Order: sequence, then structure tokens, then C-alpha cells
Amino acid sequence: MAYLNREERHDTLLQAAMRIAISEGMAATTVRRVASEAGVAVGQVHHHFTSVSRLRADAFLLLVKQSLSAFALNSQHLPAVERIQQVLGYPQDEACQRETRLWNEISILAERDELIKEAYAASMSDWHSATVAVIHTGITSDEFRSDINASDVAWRLIGQVCGLDGLTQFTELGFSEAEILRHLAAMMESELLKNP
Repeated sequence: MAYLNREERHDTLLQAAMRIAISEGMAATTVRRVASEAGVAVGQVHHHFTSVSRLRADAFLLLVKQSLSAFALNSQHLPAVERIQQVLGYPQDEACQRETRLWNEISILAERDELIKEAYAASMSDWHSATVAVIHTGITSDEFRSDINASDVAWRLIGQVCGLDGLTQFTELGFSEAEILRHLAAMMESELLKNP
């Protein structure tokens, strides 16, 4: 690997950790695996990150920030209803499915790892902020009701999606993406859309 200054090396390691996390899961994001992916010695990873938990937490935080930035850039011309669905992760393409699996894995890891828990909470807050911004845009464009508390609605929508995402693991319950979109549409209608 060519010479990189400290900040560039740190970023290279984070990018490697993100690639592994999104393609193989957070459990596969080990110091050895990140070093191999980045083409550096294991000691370099230890030099830049105090623990594997710190590496994983930082990679997850950056991944969520990049995902939300890409969403904001790519969806700005869509109608508010489509933007709400997209910020909530639907409809799901392959990339969204990988991110959903990663969020689910992180929620489990957060139960026993304080650094992951902090990263999960910060990322959830970032997701909430992005959802609130979409709701405010919908209010401003007169697509959504103006008599709502955007923050409360955003938390309810996020909570519903997280719960429904969890139910998709049980195929015998029949919670397909179409079923999740049906429930999400019903909640959006009652929470956001103006009565005809």
C-alpha cells in the first residue's frame, strides 16, 4: 500500500470495515479481516482503533451517515410519500436488505457492547432527524398535514418499520415486503396525509 498519512490510513481502515460489515456482517468485521481487506498489518488497525468494538462502532456510524447523505441527495425530487418510504428503507433493493440485516445485527450487539450501543443510539437519532426532515418537507410542500408533531410521527414510523422488519424473519407469518408496505401506507395515511 502506498504511503498514507494518519488520517488517510484511518479512513482506509474505516472504509474496509464498512465494506466487510455491509457484505458479510458486523461479526465478520474483525481486526484481522479489516487488516487483510485494507492491505495493512494487524498492528496498524490496533494503532488506529482502541478495540474491535470501537472499529465496528465507528464503521457503523459512518455507514449510516453515508447512507442518509446518499438518500438526501438522490431523493430530493421525489414526492414526500416516496421519500418517507425510502428514508424508512422501502421498497427494499439488495443494498437496503443488506443495511436492514446490519441494523438488526447491531441492535443485538448493542445489548452487550456499550460502544456499539452508543453508535446504535447515535445512528437511530440520525435516522430520526432525516425522517423528521422529510416530514417537514412534506408539510412545506403541502403534501402532509401541518397539524402534526413531526418528531413524534417520525419515531412512530421508525418503530413500526423496525417491528415489521423483525417479523419478516418468520416466513410463516407472511410478512413480505408487500405486507410491510401495506402497513406503512396505512400508518402514513392516518399520521401524515390530508383527509380528502
